[in-house]
Amino acid sequence: MSAAARRRGSEAFFIQRCHMKIMGMILLSPITSSLSSTNHYNSISSFTSSSSSRSRYKHKNDDASSSFRNIDDALASFNHMLHRKPLPCIIQFNKLLSAIVRMRQYYDAVISLSKQMELAGLSPNTCTLNILINCFCLMQHVDLGFSVLAKVIKLGLQPTIITFTTLINGLCKAGEFAQALELFDDMVARGCQPDVYTYTAIINGLCKNGETAAAAGLIKKMGEAGCQPDVVTYSTLIDSLCKDRLVNEALDIFSYMKAKGIFPTVVSYTSLIQGLCSFSRWKEASAMLNEMKSLNIMPDIVIFSLLIDIFCKEGNVLEAQGVLKTMTEMGVEPNVITYNSLMHGYSLQMEVVEARKLFDVMITRGCKPDVFSYSILINGYCMVKRIDEAKQLFNEMIHQGLTPNTVSYTTLIHAFCQLGKLREARELFKNMHTNGYLPDLCTYSVLLEGFCKQGYLGKAFRLFRAMQELFVQGLQPDVQIYTTIINGLCKEGLLDEALEAFRKMEEDGCPPNEFSYNVIIRGFLEHKDESRAVQLIGEMRDKGFVADEGTTAW
Repeated sequence: MSAAARRRGSEAFFIQRCHMKIMGMILLSPITSSLSSTNHYNSISSFTSSSSSRSRYKHKNDDASSSFRNIDDALASFNHMLHRKPLPCIIQFNKLLSAIVRMRQYYDAVISLSKQMELAGLSPNTCTLNILINCFCLMQHVDLGFSVLAKVIKLGLQPTIITFTTLINGLCKAGEFAQALELFDDMVARGCQPDVYTYTAIINGLCKNGETAAAAGLIKKMGEAGCQPDVVTYSTLIDSLCKDRLVNEALDIFSYMKAKGIFPTVVSYTSLIQGLCSFSRWKEASAMLNEMKSLNIMPDIVIFSLLIDIFCKEGNVLEAQGVLKTMTEMGVEPNVITYNSLMHGYSLQMEVVEARKLFDVMITRGCKPDVFSYSILINGYCMVKRIDEAKQLFNEMIHQGLTPNTVSYTTLIHAFCQLGKLREARELFKNMHTNGYLPDLCTYSVLLEGFCKQGYLGKAFRLFRAMQELFVQGLQPDVQIYTTIINGLCKEGLLDEALEAFRKMEEDGCPPNEFSYNVIIRGFLEHKDESRAVQLIGEMRDKGFVADEGTTAW
């Protein structure tokens, strides 16, 4: 058989493989009618679908000099080019299509314009078809990307490393990692050597698939194959190691990368700072931040907000204040997430006055509070028993056009219950239903506890029965809710009913825990029912639970 015949046979086999991949993916992911339509151009102006996250790499065929102020300018330029005699070469059209892709949202426009080019007699080249493959992948329709690959082969064109890498990256992002590896092997078998972008796409897929060790092994292999990893490759592995809580290993890779003369980016530092903070290694995290400054790498809003949030959760509000001051001095404007984190930190320290000041500063600086901002401050006021101000803020939130969420409602209901204002708590609970919000277990728990503490067992039981009607909707009572009811029954001396509820826990698939046993045992001891208390103590010990101080005191 001649070499040409063997090559044709190989091409036919590869096309068949592509079609098999396409058919397999179509079965898993139906193609929408808007993508199969030939009338894309008429819908360009109304195109509003959100763009997928862009590839971290930009290949050389994306000429940065081709840019437009907006999509209308690009379309006007395309129409002008399409009516020129003679037509400009395909390279000029490719530059225009690439510029539209860089706008990050008009991918279907690019597909429509490419069809118009073909109707005008312009034959696409590999670069044109690579652009189309990229658009389909960015629109999360890798199946259609493979159909374009088949077209590349049928037209007698040669797929390039960009063709394969784009598809591999698309498959990885779509979670089709096995197919990405298969395509990688196909590419190598065809004599197309992977470059750093291809390897990084696979490494990113491995990391997202939880195979960090395999990703590290592939980095080693790519170096042995003469393809040197770049900062994105290493940063991908560093981020995955940090997420796996292997921070020391991530620091080793970071040091190795720097030793090889590869300069870290803000992405590399962000992953490491987050990893270090998760282990409360504050000094090392601060050293990383100082190192960034010394290298003139500007920390972004993500790093600053992350540090503020972690410091606040650890109770280091002063450190968080220092970070906020540093970021404003460096010209990085705080966003709503930054302010919310620091307000939450103040609230946890019962410094609601400082939280309110920050809330007002936030508004003054043109940063609009969201539902979480209000909920944090409402919780702060409730914690210091300033319920009137909390209610006022709740009403202000509604007046500002924001809809309170379940957390906002539950926080206020809990505060009313703690102050014995059960009528207000019930009204708010009803208002919650009226506005279309289903209470969660926490909401029911705080209201049940409020009723039980005030001796309103009838109301508590009615609420509990109402809960049981919602079980079919997935709202199952937890140990805390059952224990609250049992505690209320015990305090009223209704020991038989308490024991019945205790036994029903197990039947409902919610076995009592150590706290539940201690509550019911104390109830029996308080009412001088030693025999049943002893029986329950034996059960508790058999399950490996121990009596707490309140129980042993009897």
